[in-house]
Amino acid sequence: MKNNFKMKDVVTVALLTALYMVFYMIAMAVITPLGPFGHAISPGACGLLAGAVIVFLSRKVGKMWQFTLMTGILMVIFWLLGGGYLPWVISSLVMAAVADFIASRDGKTVKVWKLALASGLMHVGQAWGAIVPSWFFLEQYKAHWVGRAGMTAEMMDAQIKFTQGIMGVLATFITFVLALAGIYLGYIILKKHLKEGEEN
Repeated sequence: MKNNFKMKDVVTVALLTALYMVFYMIAMAVITPLGPFGHAISPGACGLLAGAVIVFLSRKVGKMWQFTLMTGILMVIFWLLGGGYLPWVISSLVMAAVADFIASRDGKTVKVWKLALASGLMHVGQAWGAIVPSWFFLEQYKAHWVGRAGMTAEMMDAQIKFTQGIMGVLATFITFVLALAGIYLGYIILKKHLKEGEEN
C-alpha cells in the first residue's frame, strides 16, 4: 500500500474530523446527566457514536498516520477553543499513533477487529488526558484548570474523584469498550454501503 497522503486525503480527513466533532458534541450532551463520571468516559461515548466515521475513514483513506492526523486536527481545534492541555494532547497523539500502527498499515482492507482495537486505544488516549494527570501530577493539573471556563475548585474535585485510582482504571476500561463497540456498530451501519463500494 502507498502511505503518502495526497491533498484529497488531507481534505477527507479534515471533513471527517469535522463530522467527528459533531458526534463529540452530541456525546457530551447525551452523557451530561452522568455528571463528572460522564465527563471521565466522554471519549468512549464519542467513540460509540462516531464509530461509523472511523470505519469510513479507514475505508476511504486507509493510509498510515490517518488517525494521528485526525487527532492532531482535533487537538488544534480544542486548543483554539480554549480547551487545550499539553498532557491531553500528548496522550491523545501517542495513542493515535499506536492506533495507526495497529490498523492503518493494512490499508483499506484492515480487519474490523483491528480497527475496533485501534479505536478503543485511540479514545483511551483522549481519556488519559484527564486520568494520567490525576494520578501523577494532581496539584499542577488542578492549578491549570481552576478558574478557566468557569471551573471551580469544587467542580474540579468532583471530576478528579472519577479519574483517580480505581475509578480512573474503570473509566479507562469503559472508554475502551464503548469505543470498540462503536466500530462494530459503525460497520453494521455502513456494511451495505461498503459492499456496494467494493463491487463498484
